[in-house]
Amino acid sequence: MNAWSNGGAQNKMRIFQRYNPLKIAKYVKTLFRGRLYIKDVGAFEFDKGRILVPKVRDKRHLSVMSEVNRQVLLLQSEMG
Repeated sequence: MNAWSNGGAQNKMRIFQRYNPLKIAKYVKTLFRGRLYIKDVGAFEFDKGRILVPKVRDKRHLSVMSEVNRQVLLLQSEMG
């Protein structure tokens, strides 16, 4: 059993009331692995500090994934 399957705080889904790519990117980069939900957009999973390809592969979800992952890369390059 790993740290992600022990029912700990990591299994909680963060809910964002608004789509704010930078704020979401900071969360994804910091927590590194987990799940999140964006109101009026949908649910996403992330691992290794990047949003994974969503189960719902419509234009909106893919656009959010790309934008947040781009913001994560920008944050990493600023720190690097």
